[in-house]
Order: sequence, then C-alpha cells, then structure tokens
Amino acid sequence: MLDLRFVTRGLPLLVSLSAGLSFAADPCPATSKDPKHATGPCEKKPATACIEAGDALVATCRSTALERYQQACDRDALRGCSKLAFRLVENSRDAAVVKRAIGLFTKACDGGDVLGCSNLASFYWDGEGVVKDAKKSAQLSQKACDGGDAFACGTLGSLWAQGELGAKDVEKAAALFKRACDGGSASGCNQLGNATAAGLGVVKSLEQAMTLWTKACKGGNGAACTNAGRFLRKQGDDRTADKAFARACRLGDDDGCKEKGLAPPEE
Repeated sequence: MLDLRFVTRGLPLLVSLSAGLSFAADPCPATSKDPKHATGPCEKKPATACIEAGDALVATCRSTALERYQQACDRDALRGCSKLAFRLVENSRDAAVVKRAIGLFTKACDGGDVLGCSNLASFYWDGEGVVKDAKKSAQLSQKACDGGDAFACGTLGSLWAQGELGAKDVEKAAALFKRACDGGSASGCNQLGNATAAGLGVVKSLEQAMTLWTKACKGGNGAACTNAGRFLRKQGDDRTADKAFARACRLGDDDGCKEKGLAPPEE
C-alpha cells in the first residue's frame, strides 16, 4: 500500500547515497531559461531549488532528477529525501533499493517531513524491508495525520477498521476516513464510501456511498471507480458502469479490469 502521491501525494540512508548508488543515464532536455529546469548542479542554490529542479525534470530526465533530490537531501531538505526514496522504489522493489528508501523515509520523518512518515508507515504495515509492526505503523500514521497528511489519516483508519490495534473500532475508523477524505485523499473517500455502504461507524446510505466513490474515482482511485461501476450496474446503468470499470482498469485496479473483461495494464 505504498503511497504514490508525490505528483501533488506520491515515500535511511542517514548518509549520502552517492557511494554505491548509480543513476542510469537518460537523455536530458536542453537547459531552459527557467532556472527550475536547469540540468546543471544546484549546490550554489537554495536546497529547495534542487527539489524544484527534480520535480521539473523527473518526467523527462529521471537520472538528473534523482541527483537533484539527492543534493537536496544531503543538505537536509527533507522533502528531497522523501521524493528520492519514492522514486527509487517506484522504479525497483529490489531488497537493497527498498532498504535505501526506508532509510531515506526514516531520515525525512525523523526531521518532521510528514510524507516521509506516511510512506514509512506503509512499509511497517506491509512488513516490506522491516519487521511488520502495526503499532509502529499507527504511530507514524498518527504523526503524519496530525501534521496534515490526509492519506495517513486513512491509513490509521484502516488499522482501526481491521483490528490491527486491538478490538475493531469502526466509528474511530470512519471518523479518520472522513478526515482523510475532507483533506483531499481519494483513498480516504473510497474508504469512507465503503464504510457508508456497509453502515460501519456511520449511517448506512448507498446513495452517499456512491457520491463518495464518484469523488474518489475522479481523484484517481481505481478501486473507487470499480465500486461506483458495481453500484451503477445494480441500478441498471450498464453503459456508465462500463465507463467506470474502464477508468478503474486504466488506474491499475485489477477488479475493474475483470469487470470490464480487460487485461490488467502492464506495470
């Protein structure tokens, strides 16, 4: 459940990654007049400029973008650490890469970057690269949620809903899903829609659930598109349902692909 939120929400090494970590060469665009797009070094610029350069280049010149994030991280611009970690595991889930990413997320989180905490919580929940620890995941999610990270509120809600922290508490979970949804998390809206459809912690309402699924689907949550499609199909609106399933499949939701009769998109 790694959080891929850094386009907005796309997630210790406590020392430089320059030793032992090579960034594959890729073609880079000519330097733009806009300083954000400069492919040259950014050591003499504010650390935030390195992050901005990474953001501007990541789609067209990934290797240089990673270098810029690394430069920012080395200068303790912690969002750079989080973005570098996310891009590393986005491209590879090799055990060594995951270990490096966890170190970067840890450095970012320890320094107060909420996205670092939110993504680190996902690793502790899944037990990938670390010993699975629901309580640690909850602590990290709470820290991120309190710091304004909406996705982390949804993660914390899921932990309560699934009984990972003791007895299930669906009311607390629903409140956290609402907090996540209100904060702009598409995943949180989908989770709140599921709770609303089942009447778990909130008043049961399929119509309200559909409103939440639609919002989440428009926000890019594939599972919500599938949920909306299933509701529409039950209402007899097969045409609109098929559109929802098609969007779900494009967003990478396997259930949506199955409902549409399509093969899941290649990763």
